Amino acid sequence: MSAEADLGRDGSVGRERAVVAAVAGAPLVAFAAFPMPIPALPAISAELGVGTAELQLLVSGYALGLGTLLVLAGVLADRSGAVRVWVVAMSAFGVCSLGCAVAPAVPALIAGRIGQGVAGAGLLAASLALVATAVPAPRRPGAAALWGAAIGAGLAGGPLVGGVSLEFGQWRPVFAGLGLLALLAAGAGWLLLPAVVPAGGSAARLEPFGPLTLAGGLAALILAVNWAGAGDWTAPRVLGGLLVAAALLGCFALVQRRAPEPMLDLAVLRNRQYLGGLVAGLALALSALSMMVVIGPYLQVVVGASALVLALWFLPFSGLAFAVALLAARLSPRLSLRARLVAGLGAAAAGMAALLPIAPGWTWPALVPGMALTGVGVGLANPALAIAAVGSVPPERSGMAAGVANTARQMGNALGIVVLAMAMQVAAIGAARAAGAGVDAAVLIRIAGGDLPGARALSPDPELVTRLYAAAQTSGVRVALLVAIATCLAGLLATAWLMRPDRRPDRS
Repeated sequence: MSAEADLGRDGSVGRERAVVAAVAGAPLVAFAAFPMPIPALPAISAELGVGTAELQLLVSGYALGLGTLLVLAGVLADRSGAVRVWVVAMSAFGVCSLGCAVAPAVPALIAGRIGQGVAGAGLLAASLALVATAVPAPRRPGAAALWGAAIGAGLAGGPLVGGVSLEFGQWRPVFAGLGLLALLAAGAGWLLLPAVVPAGGSAARLEPFGPLTLAGGLAALILAVNWAGAGDWTAPRVLGGLLVAAALLGCFALVQRRAPEPMLDLAVLRNRQYLGGLVAGLALALSALSMMVVIGPYLQVVVGASALVLALWFLPFSGLAFAVALLAARLSPRLSLRARLVAGLGAAAAGMAALLPIAPGWTWPALVPGMALTGVGVGLANPALAIAAVGSVPPERSGMAAGVANTARQMGNALGIVVLAMAMQVAAIGAARAAGAGVDAAVLIRIAGGDLPGARALSPDPELVTRLYAAAQTSGVRVALLVAIATCLAGLLATAWLMRPDRRPDRS
C-alpha cells in the first residue's frame, strides 16, 4: 500500500503536513550546510592551523559525500521506504553536524563534513521520493515548489548565518545549531511521518558489489575533478582518479547488465520528459549555479565585500530563487514542464548576461539586476526539475530516479566550478601579460591564480600588482560568464528539443 493511499484513507491533516514539512526540510538543511563554512574558512584556518588544501577539503568533502551516495540513497528509499531513509539520514546529519562543532582537529572536521554530505544524499533522495509516494497527486506541484524554494532558502541562509556567527568571532555554534535542529526534525519525523513502504517496492537483497563500484567510481570522479581545479588536468592524481573512476563505473555497468534486478534502471532515460529534466538540471548546475560560486571570490578580493556583506549581496539571487519557486505551483496549470524549464534557463542566461559589464568599482545596486534575474531563473527551474525527476517514473522507482537526477546536478556543479575557474584563469593570465609588460612571470602566474597576497609579496611595486590583479581578474570573470551563458543556452536548446510535445501536450 502506498503512503499516499494511507494518507488519503487516514485523513490525518497533521501527518500530511508533516510529509510536506519533511519534503521542504531536507533540501533546506542539505543546501544550507554546503556553503555554510565558506565565510569561516579563515577563522578555521587560524584556530586549527590548516592550509589551503585542508580548507578545500572542508568544502569539497561535503560534495564528495553527497554526490557519491545519491543514487544508492534513492535505491534504498525505493526498497526500504522513503520515510525510513529520511529519518535515518536526518539523524545522521544531526550527529555529523555536532561532530563538526566539537572537532578538535581538521581530520575530524573533514570527516564530519563528508558525513554531512552522505546524510544529505539520503535526505535529498528520500525527500523527492516522498513527493511521488506520500503526497496526494493534486498537491504534488505545491510540494515540488516547496522543495525548490527550500533550496534557495538553504543557499541564502547558510552563508548568511555563517557570516553572522563569524562577526562574533565563532564558527562552531552554527554547526551545533544545525545539528540540534536536524536531531529535533528527525525526532518529529519518527513520531509524525507515516512509515509506509512505497507500492511495488522491492524486498530483494541489495548485493554489495553494485553499490561499492558505483560509490567508488563516483568518489574517484569527484576527487579527480576537484584535484583538477586545484592544479591541472595532467597531474598524476587527476589522471589516476579518472582511470579509477572509468574502471569502477565500467564494472558497475557490467554488473548491472547481468543483475536480475539492477539497482539502476537505465530504462528511465528513454522517457523524454525525465531525460529533458536531467539535461536541464545538468546545464543549470554547469552554468548559473557554478558561476555563483566562481564569482564570490572576485567580489570579496577585487570589489572588497566582506564575508557577511557578500552573503547579503547574494540575497537578490537566493531570495528570488526561494520566492519564485514558491509561486511556481500556480504556474503548473498554465505552463508546461518544458516551458518552465526553458524559461528558467533563459532567465538564468539573461541574468548572467546582465553581469557581463562587471568592474572593480561595482557596488550592490549594480549587481542587483543580474543576481535577481539569475535567481528568477533558478526559482522557475528548481520545482520543474523536481517534477521531471519523479513525476514521469513509476512511484516505486522514484527514489532511484531522484538520485540519478541529483547526482547529475552535483557532478555538474563540481565540473562547472572547475571549468569556469580554468576559463577565468586562462583569460586572467592573458590579460595580465598584455597589461603587465615587464612584470615578472611568477607574479603574473599568481595574479592569474587569484593569489593577490603572494603576487604583492613578490613584486617591488605592490600597488601596481593590485591594479593589474583587478584588471586581469575582471577580464577572467567576464570570460567565465560568457562560457556559462553559452552552456546555459545550449542546455536550453537541448531541453526544448528533448521535451518537444507529441500529439498530446506534455503537461505536468
